[in-house]
Amino acid sequence: MRSHLDEFPTVLERMESLCRRQGRRMTVQRRAVLEALAGRGDHPTAEQVHAAVRGRMPGMSRATVYRVLETLAAWGVARRVDHAGTPARFEVDSGAHHHLVCTGCGRIRDVRDAGLLDLSVRPLHLEGFRVRDFTIQFRGLCRRCRRRGAAQERSSR
Repeated sequence: MRSHLDEFPTVLERMESLCRRQGRRMTVQRRAVLEALAGRGDHPTAEQVHAAVRGRMPGMSRATVYRVLETLAAWGVARRVDHAGTPARFEVDSGAHHHLVCTGCGRIRDVRDAGLLDLSVRPLHLEGFRVRDFTIQFRGLCRRCRRRGAAQERSSR
């Protein structure tokens, strides 16, 4: 599992800079949530981030973690990853990429393919709408879920 800890100093600097520019404090809660998020490469849910933070800060509420994650996403330090039928997940914003989503276990993996990153979207002029960003999600079954399904099929024969 890939960790974003090697990117953490840059992410932390970006967060501190944003706080200074906007006249906000880099709170202990924001730092703890950012550290927990940067330490993972698996697109955790807010619940998973809360569980990680709770070990170091037992008094931090679930609501605080949710608010901090939404704040980090609004400021561009983190990204909210939504996929139909699953809880929102979060990742440290590490640049343009797309996602593989397993419909069996819900696991999400990053896809960094030069061909996909070079795609351009024609300006959509419907009602003045301008595309600023887009992601592509590939939905299917990961290797583990395909094997599990094949094993279950064999055992039911």
